[in-house]
Amino acid sequence: MPRMVFWIGLIFGLVGLAIMIGGGFALNYSRSFSQNGIEAAGIVVDLDYSRDSDGDGSYRPVVEYRDGEGRTRTYRSSTGSNPPSYNVGERVTIIYQRDNPTRAVIDGFFDRWFLPTFLLCFGGIFAIVGWGLFYAYFRRRWTVAKLRTRGIPTMAKFVECYRDTTTSINGRNPWKVAAQGINPVSGKIDAFTSDPLWVDLSEALKDKSLPVMVDPDDPAKHWIDLSTYVDESEDFA
Repeated sequence: MPRMVFWIGLIFGLVGLAIMIGGGFALNYSRSFSQNGIEAAGIVVDLDYSRDSDGDGSYRPVVEYRDGEGRTRTYRSSTGSNPPSYNVGERVTIIYQRDNPTRAVIDGFFDRWFLPTFLLCFGGIFAIVGWGLFYAYFRRRWTVAKLRTRGIPTMAKFVECYRDTTTSINGRNPWKVAAQGINPVSGKIDAFTSDPLWVDLSEALKDKSLPVMVDPDDPAKHWIDLSTYVDESEDFA
């Protein structure tokens, strides 16, 4: 398995973890804000329409409310949607800071929970993909190490070196070597496939027989030894 998988997995995993940590802080802040804040009745007086850099528009509710001293305050939501989540004239509950009544949020999903939910979900996807690749890389290395020492050797005739279009890394498709020979465990003719690599070995392997190690406990598990042709520390497990 290409070493690039290790780095991609590690980067995705760490980035995802960092985003999830940010989501955790956002969630804790929202909870703390509501627990220490003061609730007040508010009314939506306007819908502030704005466009982002892509030209997509959204409506942000503008709410008026009175603080504990009876002063009228205006709050513009930092979260917009299209269609709008609120209507002009709609009554909402506002939560504002005790020591700073101008800092407030609408007691609703978008103002309180959208950001932490988005960060936790988005970061979780990154983390799952990243650590999944990370795990797959080391699992394959462990499997190959096991096959090196405990595998049953056999020889297989080179069939082809082809592009693996099911895998894409940085827009590139790796190569795989296909070979065919007798599986020493099952005793039947079997097809063997190499780990991904970044060079085309078609010419180098033409009419060659390749060493293969097969798992004695699982004849489907195997490893084609291409170390004679490719630096395994850089290109595959």
